[in-house]
Amino acid sequence: MFAKRALLFLCLFAGLMINVGAQAANRCVFVLPSLANPYWQTVKLGIEDAAKENEIEATVLSVVNDQAKEEFVNLCQTAISQNPDILVVCTTADSITLRCLHEAQNHHIKVGLLDTVISDAAIKKAGIKLSFSVGTDNVKLGEKAAQFVVSQNKLATPKILILEGVIGNTCNACRVSGFKQELTKKLPKAKIVNSVSAEWDRLKALNITADTLNRTPDLNFVFAANDTMALGAVEAIRLAKKNNQVMVVGVDGIADARKAITAGRLTASVAQFPYLIGKRSIELAKECLHGQCSQKDEKTPLLVLTKNVLESHRDPLLKYVR
Repeated sequence: MFAKRALLFLCLFAGLMINVGAQAANRCVFVLPSLANPYWQTVKLGIEDAAKENEIEATVLSVVNDQAKEEFVNLCQTAISQNPDILVVCTTADSITLRCLHEAQNHHIKVGLLDTVISDAAIKKAGIKLSFSVGTDNVKLGEKAAQFVVSQNKLATPKILILEGVIGNTCNACRVSGFKQELTKKLPKAKIVNSVSAEWDRLKALNITADTLNRTPDLNFVFAANDTMALGAVEAIRLAKKNNQVMVVGVDGIADARKAITAGRLTASVAQFPYLIGKRSIELAKECLHGQCSQKDEKTPLLVLTKNVLESHRDPLLKYVR
């Protein structure tokens, strides 16, 4: 009788351990910038929807303030303490991202990057072995924005304001450099009247645009490195009663930007499909959990959203717009 009970106990214990192991093998933690930004809210939605579809236990952690670097560091420590099988990171500073990934790897946690551009050399120097990375080619994004500006331009020497994001952020730097390089190539006589950081902030973008319009009343275009800043620029242009003079191109394709486009206030936004980025991060994590870590650097598609594109509903990529 004792032997039978012992055998039954061992079977139950083994079953419990298998179940715990199965649960642990499906745990993925994400560290993201502030969810106050609609872009990251949409990334989170893509993560959560795909996690349900793929039976992955996904936890999303985010900072309150993107500029508080110490908050990112603390959040990474919290994520590592949860001992997930995969930690997927996106912070606003490359040094923090690398530090977070390196420490997670030291705890035998697989690591991935989400919508972050860090050079292969920097990753290799930090001794990090990425399971995967997924996101936008931000140089191409900037190029696409410049191509749209060129397609809309009817002047010999158009005047352009560039609203940059946070200085030191790689995604911002790539978008701005891509825009400038393509503009120089396709429209060499264009004049960039200012290229200045509005720190992803709507009010700062509004004030910078208003000041630029005072100094350059014949401004023709504004390129904003995200939609939040683009909407600030739109408001400044409305207040200056120059809606028919200045075209504004943003980045992200967030809901408020799409509303502004269909209302005729914002000219266009280069959408980078944050929902799809979140979705693919879970799908790639699942592959890795099943022993198929691809180490691939996957780039999601881009689409210039205009009033015509949004109202025609013809482009198949629109199904990923949230």
